[in-house]
Order: sequence, then structure tokens, then C-alpha cells
Amino acid sequence: MIKEMQSIRFGVLGSNRTYWDFYVGFGLFVSVFLVFLAVLTWQLSSLPAATLASMRGTAWSLVICFGVVSILSLRYFFIIPIVFSILVLLCLTSAAWLSAKPT
Repeated sequence: MIKEMQSIRFGVLGSNRTYWDFYVGFGLFVSVFLVFLAVLTWQLSSLPAATLASMRGTAWSLVICFGVVSILSLRYFFIIPIVFSILVLLCLTSAAWLSAKPT
């Protein structure tokens, strides 16, 4: 299957690509996105509670984003990304929920 993905070439907006190029490219794109999101949420967690309470829109946006990631994982991936995306979704949901509570 990999050899077929690497052997079929086609033109895309002036570039010559294979299915394998798209497969690897999207995998790397998703990996970079997830690492960025991990670093961003780690940095947000160190903000003062008052600041976090004012960022509820950002917190719930992350929840929605990972809700969609979890659905896509269920549809297109296998057990490990499914479990991790659901765990991250649960953590982000609890963090967004708790950010509204006064300290």
C-alpha cells in the first residue's frame, strides 16, 4: 500500500505530489499543531486565576477544538489517538469549567 501511495504522482496547483506526500505532510501538520497546543495550554495554566477567569472564551474554544479533534480521531484514527484526544478533551473541559468558579 505504501509503494502505491508513493508511486502515484499528480499535479496540485503547479506542484507535483504523491498521496504519500499528503499522508506524511498532514501527519506532521497535526503533530506540530498538537505540540503547539500542549505548550500553549501549559503556559496558560500558569496564569493567575483572575486572568484565567477573564479568558473563558479561550478556554471553551479549546474545548470545542478538541471536541472536534476527538470526533475526527474516532472517525479516522485508532485507539491511542482516540484515548489521548478524549483525555485532553476531559482535562480542558474541567479546566474551562473550573475557571469560572471564584477562588
